[in-house]
Amino acid sequence: MTGKHAIMAMMGDGDSKALLEGYPDTDSWVELMGRVGEPSRASKMYRMRLNGPAPDLLMSSPKSGHPANAQRGATILKGKWNFGGATLETPERHAPWGPPFPSLHFADRIHRFHWMRDLAAAGSSGEALSRALIVSWVDHFGRWDAFAWRLDVTADRVINWMAAAPFAITPLEQSARAAVLDSLARQLRHLHLAQDEPTTLHGAFRRAIALVLAGACLPDGERYLEDGLKALEAELASQLLADGGHVSRRPSRLAEMLIDMHVAEDLLLRMGQSAPGFLTRAQSRMQNMLKFLATPDGGCLVGHGGSDGLDGLVKAALSPFGEGGGRFAFAQLTGYHRIQADKLTVYIDTGEAPAASHGQLCAASCLSVSLFDGPDRLITQIGGNAELDAEWQFAVRRTAAQSTLQIGREDSAVFKPAADTGLMTPIGPDNVSARRLEESSQFLLEAQHGGWRAKYGLIHRRRLYINKDGKRMTGEDSLSRPLSENRTTAPEHVPFFIRFQLHPDVKIAPGPDERTLFLGLQKSGRVWRLRSEAPVSVINSVYCASIPGRNAQQLVIKGKADPMGDGGSAPNRIRWALSLVHTGE
Repeated sequence: MTGKHAIMAMMGDGDSKALLEGYPDTDSWVELMGRVGEPSRASKMYRMRLNGPAPDLLMSSPKSGHPANAQRGATILKGKWNFGGATLETPERHAPWGPPFPSLHFADRIHRFHWMRDLAAAGSSGEALSRALIVSWVDHFGRWDAFAWRLDVTADRVINWMAAAPFAITPLEQSARAAVLDSLARQLRHLHLAQDEPTTLHGAFRRAIALVLAGACLPDGERYLEDGLKALEAELASQLLADGGHVSRRPSRLAEMLIDMHVAEDLLLRMGQSAPGFLTRAQSRMQNMLKFLATPDGGCLVGHGGSDGLDGLVKAALSPFGEGGGRFAFAQLTGYHRIQADKLTVYIDTGEAPAASHGQLCAASCLSVSLFDGPDRLITQIGGNAELDAEWQFAVRRTAAQSTLQIGREDSAVFKPAADTGLMTPIGPDNVSARRLEESSQFLLEAQHGGWRAKYGLIHRRRLYINKDGKRMTGEDSLSRPLSENRTTAPEHVPFFIRFQLHPDVKIAPGPDERTLFLGLQKSGRVWRLRSEAPVSVINSVYCASIPGRNAQQLVIKGKADPMGDGGSAPNRIRWALSLVHTGE
């Protein structure tokens, strides 16, 4: 949001959506961000209610808790700002809000101030620039801006400011510090008052965290603390599953929430306050689930458009907790099975989509498989991160971005805008079921879903046979027509694709025929062979579960199913196998 737009907002421009015009991502932003992406419609009367006294200082400051990227901080010091594939260059140590922002997504990321952690990691020069940028932001946007003061964005910014206060606010000279604290007080009143503004699950949770932290940091902050704890308890009841997983089933989101909750508890205890029981109990469940979803390389499972957590996220989330926990093999509510066979770790997504109001992060990824050979990622999902723009954020949630079967170019779930937020949420698939057996020499995991039944009359079933020595996994994907399905609604042949998204560190070598490929792991030198009953193609792909994203490849097995087939044989069934053929020793 540039100066012109900020002035329009402060003047109370009648059509707030007009503020979104003129950016290259306007159309996708409006379509995919729903009501959450719209500039705030706050009236002049409401903005007057934000006036009030400001504190002279903060009594304490929360720890950041979240990992920082010193390399990005050094890049920002040079005047290079990169978000979502867009770059803005400014003179060194200048604010990025002078020239027009490259996109709405870029503006959104700038106004959240997550990058201030990265600047701090770059040392004293980064801390000095943080001080200058906070003062500059207050000059431009500190009293109100319809885009920058959206609830989600404001909650993130307030938390980041309070965490950075010891180096970014407290050392300021008196008049600058007073202006920053006045803006902080206004933003907190906005968070406290704007309970009915549409927001994401992330925004509602972070709003509660921001109020709790402010209540502990500010003189006379008792009201914020009381209301923040009530809101936090309500959000945990709404967003946290009984088994400790997050309702989105995104592992990296669980890690982010766990960090915030520990930061809040730590601050309360340091300020001589007691931490409420619900906060301690929730963390216990969450850390247990995160350990189940933590992967052998120190990250987490890539699922539902989330990251791999290898930037230090999972380490930071679990560092306050000791060893033990997460030793179970099936998370029923979170919806994942895990099989450990010597060095081989296999996850399969067998969960159902939540209610539409909670599905804004969920992917159409049912029956997707992830595979690790020791600490090496072999098969994964494309995944995502917060730096991706709205279009990419949605794309990585679609079935084609997962390691599972896809019919045509369609999704296994139907994406529709949620009634309350307008954010895209998956409906289905239905009839998801799974069972596992353990025999003397192998594990069997069988799962199915009915996401294709309404249109094609077909059920997708996936069987995995995993040797206990961890050296072989045999898979079988089939499309079958239930005996009770009498309708013939599908075309004569139904095209389908079995996709395996490979981690960027996996190198592919051709085999002796079109049904065989060799997959090499760079770190360990181990080699796996993939054999399939049908030809296997190699297609360029991407890996978005890290920042920055990386080029990758995917394996695709194509078929054409008989809509009346029972799935017991070709063309409705394809078998494939992964075998360890070289140990790297």
